[in-house]
Amino acid sequence: MIGTWPVATALAAVTEQSVSVIGRQSLPIQVDVGGGGGLAAITIAAFFLSVLLAVFVTYRFARGYLRTRRRPLLFLTLGLLLLAPLPMFLRLASGNVAWVTATERTVVVTASKLCGLLLILGVVYR
Repeated sequence: MIGTWPVATALAAVTEQSVSVIGRQSLPIQVDVGGGGGLAAITIAAFFLSVLLAVFVTYRFARGYLRTRRRPLLFLTLGLLLLAPLPMFLRLASGNVAWVTATERTVVVTASKLCGLLLILGVVYR
């Protein structure tokens, strides 16, 4: 069973196959998703749909800023970028890199979300 670190898909169990990496014990190379292929396809489709929606909303904020040139809208756009689409891309990209540990991935994603929330709160309470 995979630890409690957050993942983008519904991972249920890791098989015993693994590959050795310099400086690491071993990394799983095959993942078994509980629920079959249908659940895996739905999960992946839902993840990519959420990425597309987050990018679309951020794009709309950016167009609003470009139209009005108001600084609070720029900060809202950057905050939303750091809060929604960037953590998804970071999680997806760093999940496919062997030398990035789960802890490092979690710290980077959480820091991005925290900075995004702080930017948005700064605009709201200004």
